[in-house]
Amino acid sequence: MGELKTEFNAKQILMADMLLVLVALIWGAGIPMSALLARTITPLWAVALRMLLAAFFLILIFPQKIITSTRRDWAISSILTAVLTGVFISMTFGLVYSTASKQAFIGGLNVILVPIFVWIIYKTKPSLWIFAGAGITTLGLLVMGFTPGMEFNSGDFLSFIMAIFYAFQVLAAGFGARRVEPYRLVALHIIMLAAVMTILACIFEPLPEIGSFSIKIWATLLCVSLGNTILCFIIQFKAQRITPESHVAVIFSLEGLFGYMVAVLSGQDPFHLQGAFGGMLVIAGMMLTETETFLKQRRSPKQL
Repeated sequence: MGELKTEFNAKQILMADMLLVLVALIWGAGIPMSALLARTITPLWAVALRMLLAAFFLILIFPQKIITSTRRDWAISSILTAVLTGVFISMTFGLVYSTASKQAFIGGLNVILVPIFVWIIYKTKPSLWIFAGAGITTLGLLVMGFTPGMEFNSGDFLSFIMAIFYAFQVLAAGFGARRVEPYRLVALHIIMLAAVMTILACIFEPLPEIGSFSIKIWATLLCVSLGNTILCFIIQFKAQRITPESHVAVIFSLEGLFGYMVAVLSGQDPFHLQGAFGGMLVIAGMMLTETETFLKQRRSPKQL
């Protein structure tokens, strides 16, 4: 299996890419909410409760897909579960020691890792458009994330570990989405992830005092469970049946920009011109990546 999906035309890829922009927006907006949960609930339980809620709704919505799943479906879904366990553990503990905006930028560095991993694993060299777009996007993330006087701490290191897991999540999502029906894939891997995170939380952390949770905390949990988890994974898996993994990585780098914007608007982080300039570079990198698909669309009008 290679990265390129030649059975889809340029217009379909562009439409899939636009859906992934929506995912990046939702995830970026959710970073401050995850930070709120991390400061209120112990880290592992913050993820466990989020996944338990998501699993509950998925069981209600897709019971037949879960019951009729094969061993192969469960095995493929378990790959995503393992990778996402690494993503959420590093993300949650990273937010305890870092800021929402810094994690958004550092985590977005997976944009340069995905094309490299694709090249190594699939033996498919990404185009110069992809590398140029990823390079400009990475520069934008660095400009946004590291201002003069900003220190690198253990939370930022965990955020970089998250970026590595995040890169593998993009690859695993593409691998799984082309082998398991998206709704089934979402349900199975979230159910397993909820179980894994709950076990880890029970082992390493005290039980949360659920009765003391405010309405704001429950509303936040519900929001990240339904929107940032169920909805976003469904969209991602549907889109990744069509679009190349390197496109996904560049588009998902917008999560850092959206996260920064929400953090600034909500008063969690101050606005600075350097961050705005970095954001412009991120957008330029994404547009450069999409230029290749746009040119293919213009050269092949009969396919559309």
